Formats: sequence, C-alpha cells, structure tokens
Amino acid sequence: MEVGSRDQTMRNGTSAALAGPSPGSAQRSHVRKVSGRARRFALHLPVRYRCVGEARWQDGRMENISRSGVLFWTDHPAAVDSAVEIRFVLPVGPVAPGVLCRGRIVRTVPAGPERLPGVAATISAYRFLRPPDAA
Repeated sequence: MEVGSRDQTMRNGTSAALAGPSPGSAQRSHVRKVSGRARRFALHLPVRYRCVGEARWQDGRMENISRSGVLFWTDHPAAVDSAVEIRFVLPVGPVAPGVLCRGRIVRTVPAGPERLPGVAATISAYRFLRPPDAA
C-alpha cells in the first residue's frame, strides 16, 4: 500500500487516512483519524448465539449489523462483557454462506411492549462456514 494513497481501517474500528510527510519532516507519516460510527445495515435474520465455553446455542433475531458489531433480539440475553459466538446465514448466492463471529456483549436493551430484550455485541473476528456447518 502506498502511504498517503488509501484509507485504512484500524483495529479499533475507526478509519484512518495515511498522509504523506508533512513539511519539514521528510521521513514521518501522519495518521489522521476520521470519526464516526460504522455504517449499519438492517438485516432481519435468524441468529444463534452462545457464551464462549457453553454448549447450548440460544436463538435470536438480528436487527442490524456493521463492520464492528451486531444488534439482535433474544429471549435469553447474555450479561454485558460476556464473550460470545454468533452464527447466522447470509441470504446471498446459490449456496448461502454461514458466518461465525466472535465478540463481546457491550450493552443490553430492555424488552418493550411488543419486543424481546436486545443484545449489542462487538465483532472482533469472523469466518465463513462451509455449507454443512452453516447456522
């Protein structure tokens, strides 16, 4: 990647534009952070999740997803700061790929009059599943 030519996503989810050397500093490059939240995509899909180390998967319904996290509704919300695995199937292509994410619960949303409790989780890692292993 050429310095100063592209945006780069940093580990903490913020974008950074790499700038070329500033006047008077021939060898240094500067990182300029671009603030803002990750764009969310409304995907109303079934999800299954479990706390890391547990055998039993819980059911839920995805509300939205971004590059940094997911919000879903469930009868069995996990506690904030729990490490979780989340599985779902992307409804694309002739063979819909399953996705397995790892993350951490960052907040919960109380149940509403016609809504299950909600869970917001970070996505720290993910991988695509082969069709027989899909959610």
